[in-house]
Amino acid sequence: MADAIETRRLRLLPVAAGDVDAICVLLRLPEVRRHLGDGEHLSTATVTGWIADSLTPSSVARYWRIGTADSPTAGLIGLRPPATPTLALRAIGWRSLELVVALAPSHRGRGFAAEAVEAVVAEGLADGVTFAIIGAVDAPNESAHGLMARCGFAELGRIDGPSRTLIVYERSL
Repeated sequence: MADAIETRRLRLLPVAAGDVDAICVLLRLPEVRRHLGDGEHLSTATVTGWIADSLTPSSVARYWRIGTADSPTAGLIGLRPPATPTLALRAIGWRSLELVVALAPSHRGRGFAAEAVEAVVAEGLADGVTFAIIGAVDAPNESAHGLMARCGFAELGRIDGPSRTLIVYERSL
């Protein structure tokens, strides 16, 4: 299970079973769903599974609720085992974690995503096991490409995703 992370403006709280509804609302916003989950409606069971996985002590998956001064759930950020397609680009995938970021549209453009990514990447790379954090970004998602660049990620390669090309980024030790 993840620990809380405090940054200058954010409080990243480990997800809890009681967060399912708030996270489902966030992940079902059209502006969020467009680039997360290939536009598909994420079921409550899927979100519940993510949270349960994050709460399992032996799991490497960790998710945090992004809280700001005006919202307890401004977003969701997490680290999980890499998806199968991204492993094709990273031979040492067993030592990599994949970044997941979803920020409410009302909280975009203020640097919250970059602040959360920096904190979670530092946490992930400090565990003594993880070699790299990877992020798969839909090719048309220009704001996410900018986020990866601002946070020091380098392009690792391109893969075919379920509905569009994904650009895979990496930040390593």
